[in-house]
Amino acid sequence: MLDLITNPSPNVIFLLALLHCFIGLSAGIVADTKGYSFALWLLIGAIAGTFGLIASVRLKPLTRVN
Repeated sequence: MLDLITNPSPNVIFLLALLHCFIGLSAGIVADTKGYSFALWLLIGAIAGTFGLIASVRLKPLTRVN
């Protein structure tokens, strides 16, 4: 188990990076459906990961004035 932490396989690193990108994309999509900037929340989700996704889920939808 310690070897997995000290010397991770490239496949493990790729899988974790792919999962991290998917979480960032999910945060962007969730925020976009609520009326927020997709690009901004994609960046927030890519940097913050799971915390960014949780934050985008907790956003209140924007109200539009016609």
